[in-house]
Amino acid sequence: MSLINYIAHTLLVVSLLSGTTACRETTGEQTQEESDHPHEEAPADLVELSDDQMRMADITLGTVGYRNLGQQLNVNGRLAVPPQSQVTVTALQGGFIRAIPLLPGQPVRKGQVLARIENPDLIALQQEYAETHSRLTYLQTELVRQQELSRENVSALKVLQQTTADLTATRARVTGLAQRIRLVGLSPEAALAGKFSSFYVVTAPVAGVVTDVAATAGQYVQPADLIAKLTSSQGLYAELIVFEKDLSQLREGQRISIRLTNETQERTGRILYINRAIDTDRSVRVAAKLDQADSRLTPNTFLKASLDLGASRTTALPEEAIVSAEGKEYIFVVTDENVPEHHEHEASEAEHDDHKEAETHEHGTVFKQIPVRRGVTESGYSQVTLPEKFNLSTTKVVTKGAYALLSQLKAAGSEEEGHAH
Repeated sequence: MSLINYIAHTLLVVSLLSGTTACRETTGEQTQEESDHPHEEAPADLVELSDDQMRMADITLGTVGYRNLGQQLNVNGRLAVPPQSQVTVTALQGGFIRAIPLLPGQPVRKGQVLARIENPDLIALQQEYAETHSRLTYLQTELVRQQELSRENVSALKVLQQTTADLTATRARVTGLAQRIRLVGLSPEAALAGKFSSFYVVTAPVAGVVTDVAATAGQYVQPADLIAKLTSSQGLYAELIVFEKDLSQLREGQRISIRLTNETQERTGRILYINRAIDTDRSVRVAAKLDQADSRLTPNTFLKASLDLGASRTTALPEEAIVSAEGKEYIFVVTDENVPEHHEHEASEAEHDDHKEAETHEHGTVFKQIPVRRGVTESGYSQVTLPEKFNLSTTKVVTKGAYALLSQLKAAGSEEEGHAH
């Protein structure tokens, strides 16, 4: 049945039910009998229907049964970034920042220039490298000459050993200077060709988003001074907050469904790690990996997650047996309690006799509204947590037509308020 047809059917049922309980209007002053028998209000959770009314409302009775329904644990959390995806960009050498084309929130590519820094000492470094490399070439030639002289006993062994030591030290120095030049992004080969530069650039080590810019153009920075911060979406994971009492239901590899607060779509993932450290609020951090990575996701976004705990046997009712009202959920059960009669006293004695004759009809079925708590819903059935001392075998429950009873109960309540005025 479509939603529109269902609403129309409910309205028709309510109108028919209300029509069968219409009361006569009274005029004049209150009689002595009314004074002797004050009006007794019906309980707010009871409603009585005749057999005809039950047929019109299509009421169906049944009992609460057991079904195997999938259990879920709902938790909160956020999107978190692993430490290797949070990058601090610093100066490699001291110098003046000549250009820093960055803004917070700006996406950057791996290897993109983040800042251009000038340091005159870089010229001296490249010059020293070129000079030391030249001496290395000389010592290599001198070692060959000393080896030949040593074989002819012309030169002393001591000179050969000194030349060998100088060559080793110079080779090590050349290697170190070349590494320092490469560290700032300059070319040792260019230095050997006499092409010296006083500028070096700082590049992005990973692709990500600029989250903070800590330096300005013209500022002098020391080595290791902070220039900017980057956050990469690589490795983004869901950090779930699970309370200690629910830990026994979790396992690594368990399936989860995730819904971000700024999205309507549902994402999926699996539990990756379960932390063994319990926080002061008795909660544990659980890391879950998303099945599909998305570079558009924003770190620290809040989320809600549902963890599949597997199926278990639990008390359940059809979805339409459970109604919602004022933020709470209810079912209707058949009860032996009586709904107090509401008597309208008429002005004439003849009308009063007719009214008494009409009261001789048989009472209908009385239903009582019972609060419950709804759990997981699957295949048209919902888990229900029932009140204590609820007899599953003997208590008859309205499994169809519960909303018609709820509407009749609200209508009766409105009528009582009208009489109170």
